[in-house]
Amino acid sequence: MANYKISTGFLCTPLVLPALSAMGKDRLAFRLLTETECPSWLYPVTMGATTIWERWDSMLPDGSINSGSMTSFNHYALGSVADWIHHKIGGIAPASPGYRSVVFAPIPGGGITSAHCELVAPYGLVSCQWSRHGLDIDVEIQVAPNTTATVILPGLSGEPIDVESGRHSWSYSITEDAAAKWTWIEPSQSWPGVG
Repeated sequence: MANYKISTGFLCTPLVLPALSAMGKDRLAFRLLTETECPSWLYPVTMGATTIWERWDSMLPDGSINSGSMTSFNHYALGSVADWIHHKIGGIAPASPGYRSVVFAPIPGGGITSAHCELVAPYGLVSCQWSRHGLDIDVEIQVAPNTTATVILPGLSGEPIDVESGRHSWSYSITEDAAAKWTWIEPSQSWPGVG
């Protein structure tokens, strides 16, 4: 990894952001996710992509198609990042098989100020929607029928909240110290051991 660009292949790409998060490096994970120069997940977006490409540079900066043999413009390999986005930004993760119990723990980092994530699990709709306006945060979740959930509200240090099926919402303010954990990392900033 150099200058927040990622160049892993099919085997390692699904592991990079989850590994960083597991080490408490969510800010670095967000910085990698939001890089726009090639190779990065958002480089294709800058080139007009609406799908995930098979290779980081399926389309070259001049708009020409890479002449390599792997140039699919709709491929899951690098798109495995969507699992991390779903769990971390969207905040939804199974706590037991079949989403019988769910953990909601969204992280509003990397300059992202709102997200809405949902899925139809075996017991029904599970969703998490949040928005951040300065130090004010709104979170709304939907817990499927006959299931339970644990909610970890972003920016608060209190105990997790256990809830039953249904729709639940919270509106609250966080401290500036809590918000600083999600502050955008500018390209000119550096992380120890990353260059």
